[in-house]
Amino acid sequence: MVKQKINIKTFVVFYVGALLVLGAFYLGRPELLWKGFLVAALYVVFDLLWTYFRDKIWYFPSSSVISGFILAIVGAPAPSLDLLVLLPLIAVASKQLIRLGRPKHIFNPASFSMALLSITGYQAVSWWGVAWGKPVLYAVLIAGLFILWRQNRFETAFSFLISYAVFLGILFWTQGREITQLATLLKPQIFDGTILFFASVMLIEPMTSSFRGTQNRIIYGVLVGLAAVLFSALGQYLFFLDPLIGGLLVGNLIMSLIVYARAFLLV
Repeated sequence: MVKQKINIKTFVVFYVGALLVLGAFYLGRPELLWKGFLVAALYVVFDLLWTYFRDKIWYFPSSSVISGFILAIVGAPAPSLDLLVLLPLIAVASKQLIRLGRPKHIFNPASFSMALLSITGYQAVSWWGVAWGKPVLYAVLIAGLFILWRQNRFETAFSFLISYAVFLGILFWTQGREITQLATLLKPQIFDGTILFFASVMLIEPMTSSFRGTQNRIIYGVLVGLAAVLFSALGQYLFFLDPLIGGLLVGNLIMSLIVYARAFLLV
């Protein structure tokens, strides 16, 4: 009897959904739970309706469920009514409308939505669902390694983590920190639920990171790491935009343009 592999999308759906449930119970805030599920449900509904009106087809949107849960645990905790609607609506619009070349959306939908709302004055990013204590850190580490293994995206995640640590170390050094202090300063920055969840789920989202070839995936990881640190360095001027979210969108755009330009030149 041949054993079937666990469907990775199904695993990620249950994983991010579990983070929402556990985080709400750990923090003792039930409103985080029902509002989080509502955000995810609205994302699915908007995506289903948009696709149906465009293509006249129905489908089971497992990727939409994942993106909806990401909005719930990374976005504003217990969002207000306008954010409840805007977070999933803008994410779906970016997925459906912002494309380049072949049918592939450029920006991570959840990140695009949170970034746009942050720029317009909303407190749209919190990472509350992956930053509530040591239990979630170890859960994210174990689940993240499994996802990277099944998705075969170790090169992307590790190139991001290494470049992020190196550039962040350079930033600390230019700010006057001693070289002997860097390891101590960097450890909590890297071994953190937020960073590990970002690297193992959001960074490698299939539709926006499936660049062909190991070299392209490494370049993509380095670009995101560099951009994230640049956003951190410019925090006093770009205080409204989360460095990881901003870095991811910059990496999405630059790498998509590079790949598109190469393909255009080879035609």
